[in-house]
Amino acid sequence: MYCYHCGKKINEKKIEAKSSTLSKYANVQIDEETKISYICPRCGHEITEGMSQESVKSLSRASHAELQRGRNDYARGMANNILGLILLITSIIFLLLSRKADTGNQITANVPEFWVFVGLAIASIILLGLGVTFTAIGLSKKKMYETLLKDIKNGTFVQ
Repeated sequence: MYCYHCGKKINEKKIEAKSSTLSKYANVQIDEETKISYICPRCGHEITEGMSQESVKSLSRASHAELQRGRNDYARGMANNILGLILLITSIIFLLLSRKADTGNQITANVPEFWVFVGLAIASIILLGLGVTFTAIGLSKKKMYETLLKDIKNGTFVQ
């Protein structure tokens, strides 16, 4: 879905409306004269009047798609975190194996076990970095679009 005002896709950063507004304004009475408005999650433009039911449905469908992408990013990040942790533990085992008895249990850098440790440690650091990044991106997307869907479901957005 594209915003009619900015022409951008739904996956861009939402500028305003970061939390559900119905909980903040629980005592506000909603009647026919209450203006219902949404904030475009792509450009931050306020959409108030002229929002047809089809536009709300389109925004809801696009938000559900982005919510699923956020869940996928979160799952990808957690998988990278687990793989990175497994490789880190394996690299520590190889570091301990690089201690040789003939050198007085000192770590020896010219044995294959040490170089396996170095390779696994580098791979684990990369995977952990990617995992933390994808997890953070996924969590922020999930929170943003769950809030937008909650506002759409409640039928109100009060600024």
